[in-house]
Amino acid sequence: MALVALGAIGFGLMPLFARTAYADGLSALSLLSWRFGFAFACLLPFLPKLLAAKTDTLIAVLAGAGYMGINLFYFLALERLTVALTVLILFTYPLFTILIGWLGFREKLTWQNAAAAVIVLLAAILILAPTGFSEAVDPVGLGMAFVPPAAYALFVHIAAKRLSSMTIPVRLGGVFLGGLIAMVGLGLIMEGRIAAPASAAGWGAAIALALLSTVFALGLLLYGAPIAGAERTAVAGASELVTALIVGWLAYNEALAPTTLVGAAMIIGAILLAARGERQTSPAK
Repeated sequence: MALVALGAIGFGLMPLFARTAYADGLSALSLLSWRFGFAFACLLPFLPKLLAAKTDTLIAVLAGAGYMGINLFYFLALERLTVALTVLILFTYPLFTILIGWLGFREKLTWQNAAAAVIVLLAAILILAPTGFSEAVDPVGLGMAFVPPAAYALFVHIAAKRLSSMTIPVRLGGVFLGGLIAMVGLGLIMEGRIAAPASAAGWGAAIALALLSTVFALGLLLYGAPIAGAERTAVAGASELVTALIVGWLAYNEALAPTTLVGAAMIIGAILLAARGERQTSPAK
């Protein structure tokens, strides 16, 4: 869980790199294409291992492409819903993870994991409520917003169960390649091109996003998930929200309200609670 939580800190740094790249003129799809392009380039020394493990590599590529491609629904939802509501729905993924494990993989439902998931959701409500939720909710946008947390929950289970049998280079290389294929494909279809950064700051942001928020963050997630189990992995990943709040406070002078601090403390408490519980295992295992 410590490895996953540490990796989630890398995900929490994404707003810092993304805003720098957007200010340089990059679109989200172009930035994500460079993100996974640089990340996959880091794994090129292990290319022979990826080619040798054909089946495993293909599964990892499909998992990466599927999850990263489905993330597009998050950006589409942002066009129809408030940021607060969209982010709040995203943080239902610990609950989705538990439900998928319980219903789909016959895993034991522990009270620690269930309580921790509920605490994460309550903390997200506490943090995001002051920013406001619009009264009129677009039902189409609402449906789109629930796709990413459900997809991430399934991805966590795949990482904890199926990808765990693969070597680390195959896990990372396959997922990075899948993400690259998905982002480049979507970029070409939706925007007609993949734009390059216009300045050194833009290139630096894209490289930092690839190294810290992809190779480092996803690497620790894919390494730690099989050890921690899917449900505790989902709870530990909530440290991303705490990191994003700190980034907003330090880099953009965004005020931290008392409710925000309480919510952050609740998330840390949820992670510690889940860490004390037993790891959920499938009867088949």
